[in-house]
Amino acid sequence: MKRFFIIVSCVALFPWFTSHAQDTIPHVKGNVTISVKKGTFECDLVVSNMPRLKNYFFRLNSGMNIRYIKNAEPNMLPLDYEKSMKDTLSSGESSAYYIPSWSESGKYLPYTVRFNYVGMYPVITDTSSVSDWRGNIAFNGTSLRVDGLQSAWYPILYDATSDKRYEKVTYDLNITCNDCKVIYLNGSNPVNGTIAILKSNSPQDLTMFAGDFKSVVINDKYFLNPDADDVVLKDLEKELHSYQEYLQEKLNIPYKGKTVYIQTTPVSKNNSWLFVSYPSIIKVGWEDGMKSFQDQNNRAEFLHYMAHEISHYYFGTVRSFNSEIGDMISEGFAEFLAMRITRDFMGDSLYQENLKLKAHHMRNLIPIPVEKIRSKADYNNRELYSYYYSPLLFLAIEKEIGEVKMWKWMNLLLKLPAVKTNYIFFEKTLRQAVGDQNKYDLLRDKYLVSVNTFQNVMLTLDLSTNVLKISKNEEPKAKKYFYFYFSRPRTDIGSAQNKIILRTEIEEVTCTQKELIDLREKIYSKVKQKFDNESGSTGDFNTY
Repeated sequence: MKRFFIIVSCVALFPWFTSHAQDTIPHVKGNVTISVKKGTFECDLVVSNMPRLKNYFFRLNSGMNIRYIKNAEPNMLPLDYEKSMKDTLSSGESSAYYIPSWSESGKYLPYTVRFNYVGMYPVITDTSSVSDWRGNIAFNGTSLRVDGLQSAWYPILYDATSDKRYEKVTYDLNITCNDCKVIYLNGSNPVNGTIAILKSNSPQDLTMFAGDFKSVVINDKYFLNPDADDVVLKDLEKELHSYQEYLQEKLNIPYKGKTVYIQTTPVSKNNSWLFVSYPSIIKVGWEDGMKSFQDQNNRAEFLHYMAHEISHYYFGTVRSFNSEIGDMISEGFAEFLAMRITRDFMGDSLYQENLKLKAHHMRNLIPIPVEKIRSKADYNNRELYSYYYSPLLFLAIEKEIGEVKMWKWMNLLLKLPAVKTNYIFFEKTLRQAVGDQNKYDLLRDKYLVSVNTFQNVMLTLDLSTNVLKISKNEEPKAKKYFYFYFSRPRTDIGSAQNKIILRTEIEEVTCTQKELIDLREKIYSKVKQKFDNESGSTGDFNTY
């Protein structure tokens, strides 16, 4: 009897182990209670259907206070857990937790894990916060805005070995918010009321927007908290849908899902931005939002930003990019596609204006070749490298290989199987798209490896800049510059400890670029000796 019992047990368990190994999309189930007036979260969530990871973390927002972490099987006691200080790839909002073990990896991952925790956040109605950002859990008095990636308001599994996040989950959630009129969670339609019972079998990150605001539906697309009337929204939806059809046709990858456009205000005075968390596109700011579409002065800029976020469906949702050049690929190609949409839908003059503006911004950065990037710190300036230099680089490569091969390259970037989307992967897809080893070698040397890669990009695009890299065989040339210097306290401006502000007169000098840099350092050295701001002082050297 004993022998028979063992055989039956193994047969019964084997299919369960097999399906578990194949299905690696986590499932989140449980209850969430929030209050937009009090700024509170209370969560009782079970994470199941996880990949069998040995080197893992659970990322959870640092403002959440954990009651317990348990194996979700019935009648289990709370587990010991530890916080790791080695989660260097987290964006800072979250803490990394794991359950310790005596195994070789030192970590134990139950098949199902129950998290019970609460959090309380400031409700800021007077814009008194010093800043606002994507990963902030933001209560502005009338609504809650929280993204499903950086904020980590729910436990996000992370594979530290392969640098893979599992923020996209299936879910079965009961959300209660007694001071809300609308509750929206990524992957479900907005619910009017104070209780939302939401389920999704399609993996989503759990971006949430809830509170007291209007919900409008046009052609099966939702607009939450819009500042435009229905007539404007209808025209806007038609325009944005045409961009989606354009990208779908060119990339030969379906544009899936019902887009939800969200407009809200920040909890600070000066922050303003858009971000995408598909199917949601969120506009955060005090200036006009969706009604910018009918304003001739702001229309083109607004549509360009929207085109960038729409492009993130492909470079960000169809595929997320990891490794040290992940930001450069994701943001660079989203901006490249936005520029293509600007040219093909809004005209070449606006496209050329955008091109020149990017070149102008690059006066503050000499980008290193892509091949030399070993960490994100090598960008020197992430925004300039990813949003300005990268699309210029891709446009130069497109000019060399042609539009057909450029679309083929992007398709390969999105489809070619790879665990790490690093420089090796980047090169492999370009080589495959070009299809000619000799031509690829020339492209690689010119745009990815050469110390003069930025100069090569500018020359290919017929753009001029005053910061072109000087090759070893060229003599540095002197030119006339006008400059002024501005310095202020780093923070706490106007206090007794931080009250010194300096602005020099506009001066003129004729010198080489290196001599200009030396002049800047000389001025800055004098300023540091003179200033006694306890928070330190900025050093803004402006030239034209």
